[in-house]
Amino acid sequence: MILKAILKGFAPRPERREIFTILLLIAEIIIFSLISKNFLSTQNLSTVLRNATDLAIIAIGMTMVMIMGGIDISVGSSLGVVAIIIGWMIQADFHPLLIVLAAMAVGTGIGFINGALITYTKIPDIITTLGTSNILRAAVFAMLGGRWLTGLPPVFSWMTAGNFFGIPTSFFLLLAFYLVFWYFMTFRPSGRHIYAIGNGLEATKLAGVDVNRTRMKAYGILGALVGFAALLYVGRLGSVEITVGIDLPMQAIAAVVIGGTSVKGGSGSVIGTLAGVLFMAVMRNGIVLLGIPSLWERFVIGLLILISVGVDLFISHQTKRRQQMQLAQQRQAELSVVSH
Repeated sequence: MILKAILKGFAPRPERREIFTILLLIAEIIIFSLISKNFLSTQNLSTVLRNATDLAIIAIGMTMVMIMGGIDISVGSSLGVVAIIIGWMIQADFHPLLIVLAAMAVGTGIGFINGALITYTKIPDIITTLGTSNILRAAVFAMLGGRWLTGLPPVFSWMTAGNFFGIPTSFFLLLAFYLVFWYFMTFRPSGRHIYAIGNGLEATKLAGVDVNRTRMKAYGILGALVGFAALLYVGRLGSVEITVGIDLPMQAIAAVVIGGTSVKGGSGSVIGTLAGVLFMAVMRNGIVLLGIPSLWERFVIGLLILISVGVDLFISHQTKRRQQMQLAQQRQAELSVVSH
């Protein structure tokens, strides 16, 4: 009962920032639809959704890790290693189910290794994953031998290029993943433990939560999602290039931060992250349709990251100030009672 009472205070609450991101996404869609007549076409919207699916899947795991107060910049290199293994197995004509299991197992294994290194060596998350990112990137180059994997049979293309009742399969995949993880983060004890760690590590330990196990679980889940995203990546492109996943870590972190997750941990939601992913995907598509240099995409994303972090720090400062004022008022009231 005591544990439940303590953890109840760490349960996720509705965030105004995610609502702001959703409104920003709606405004962006309206602007691009007014400027370009092709933007709202069924084919174009399907393309936007399909191109964003693998990033959206990885961003779920990144959200969990960042809510916990961590970060993982090795996801791009991890995806590269898993994608190459998938390509090799497709070329060797392995059964699709075995390929899926192998991809998930390798991705989860990499995630657990990151989690174990962070947990037991006490090396900061960003330094640990920077190291594993470089090791895995070297593995990508060694595995490909300087050559791309091309002309892969479309074993998994149905997950990105397929339709179900006229609706892209990607839509149903994202709906399923985000509903499951929204429920997990909102209602399950393990999900609330992740929020608790981000809000206060020592308090969470005192509440009886196994912090090490929770941290490793979060990184393992992120790794599993990277493995699944690699299947989508190979299915979408039918090839694995030497630069696979290079921009993926920054894209995932940007989507999570723009979606309202605090850089300090403790708050955020997968719904906000989905809005952040879609905002970036729509912007990228709109820039292409309007013939605007892609440089402006990076400019806008960078600007939004700075604004999001600034807002996050401002909200944290205001919250801390309000708490201090409430504490001071409470102490003053107690002194008044004692003096009387």
